[in-house]
Amino acid sequence: MSATGRAYCSRVTPLPVTALDALLLDAPTEVTASGWAAVLAEHRRHRAGPTGWTTGPLLLPDTALASAAADGLEGAGEAEETAVAVVNSSGAGGLVALARRRLPGLRLVAVESGLRDLDDLAGNAARVAAAAGALEEVDVYVGLPAAPGWLAAAEVVEAAGLAASLTQLPGPQGASVLAEQMSGLVEADLPFLVRRPVPPGPEPAAGTAALLLAVAALVDGAEPAEAARLLEEQDHDVLRAGFVAFDDATARRVRRRLRLVTAPTATTTAGWARLGLVAAG
Repeated sequence: MSATGRAYCSRVTPLPVTALDALLLDAPTEVTASGWAAVLAEHRRHRAGPTGWTTGPLLLPDTALASAAADGLEGAGEAEETAVAVVNSSGAGGLVALARRRLPGLRLVAVESGLRDLDDLAGNAARVAAAAGALEEVDVYVGLPAAPGWLAAAEVVEAAGLAASLTQLPGPQGASVLAEQMSGLVEADLPFLVRRPVPPGPEPAAGTAALLLAVAALVDGAEPAEAARLLEEQDHDVLRAGFVAFDDATARRVRRRLRLVTAPTATTTAGWARLGLVAAG
């Protein structure tokens, strides 16, 4: 963590810095006519700000890499690399291709690659795991759809030393499905990232706070139904009360499983300030 981040940590209340450190996988909600240059510039501005220590890499689709790299260089120059996580859309072969790509201005730190062979998720996971060996010093998250066989695929992912990616769909049913999957991954001690609903889903700050509490409950042995209830919680007073006993040891246990959460960073951190989870400004 940067010196700026460390200085700011003393003002985080009531959460220890471990709970939020680089938690947010910055997922831009839209790319305007200005292209990726504006997205990259906004991401860099936020990371340089007082809550920048809560932000991880910028999420990019693999189809945008060439234009993002060009726009990033135009705005920052080669000396300033932007850490990115790439969504791989072309299966195991795409991971091998990523390993060979040169991305000036960008630094590849993570890749998400979803499983698409619903008839053989475990076999699909094995192929992705084999291809992931081409990526050095890059975190690989394997997208596990909520379909029959997903837990067997998770076992393949865990054995390969990779991580998982889960998607929360909107509404109570989406919360229930995510809670069931997170429960299985907590039991398997397999780290994961969570893709949360895009608008008009629950507001990002409360949703990410609720997610932290849900994972904490599962780590402590709660049933998936209790975690699902927590995932739907939006009341700020209830959320704040849930974090009263959220000490550093709890935060570390949670973050060992929950690595990243997709969220628009500026909106989320502003909401955390209103919740009292980070100091405002």
